[in-house]
Amino acid sequence: MNQAVASAPHRNARLVRLLTELAMIEEDWPHKDFADRLGQMLSFADSIVLADAHKVKPERGFVVVTDSCEDLKQAVLHTKIKLVNGVIQSCAGAADRPKIRWPDLEETASEIPFERYHRFYLSHQRDQDLALRVVRSSAREALTGCTPALKKLAVLDRALEDTLWDQTYRMLALIPRLLQRRFNLLQQQAQPGWLQRFRKDVQALLLAELDLRLQPVLGLVEALEREVSRKS
Repeated sequence: MNQAVASAPHRNARLVRLLTELAMIEEDWPHKDFADRLGQMLSFADSIVLADAHKVKPERGFVVVTDSCEDLKQAVLHTKIKLVNGVIQSCAGAADRPKIRWPDLEETASEIPFERYHRFYLSHQRDQDLALRVVRSSAREALTGCTPALKKLAVLDRALEDTLWDQTYRMLALIPRLLQRRFNLLQQQAQPGWLQRFRKDVQALLLAELDLRLQPVLGLVEALEREVSRKS
């Protein structure tokens, strides 16, 4: 099976590092270590439930309906590929008219409004959020039907989504506004190809953001795969 889905989600702050490298945030940005802390908290929550999974008392009347993780892994992989391709195709101005289209503006135009790119980024954020909420819910459903321990993890993940990820979404909502700093800097420097450079920066940011959003889902997949392997 594809290791991209099967492997544990990495716990680095790729998105925050990219924001720093593009001069969109300062070194002392209040949210600088948020992505790292997010990964650590998810890992900690996972370990609370799974470290002593064999000690969990059997749940009376529990019926096992999930004995494989392949369907879930395929669903997550399909969603990831669809979202990655959506970002790449729309940023490349694909001829097949992607759902979200890069603003068709020339850097020699007398006026290039940032608002067009702001809306472009917001559209991709909404697309990612909706798709990953659906697949994350499916992941919890799969865990709920596997073992009492994973059912407990699914409940915990739902609580995390309602609390911890609310903070994450607020942080991610800052990115389209921070993106204007990068746009203004490149526009002021006015080097040839600056708008193409900006397009590549936007693509890199969207893919890094997707990477972060995928972490909780990949964590659930890993937990299910580990438990299925233990039982087999």
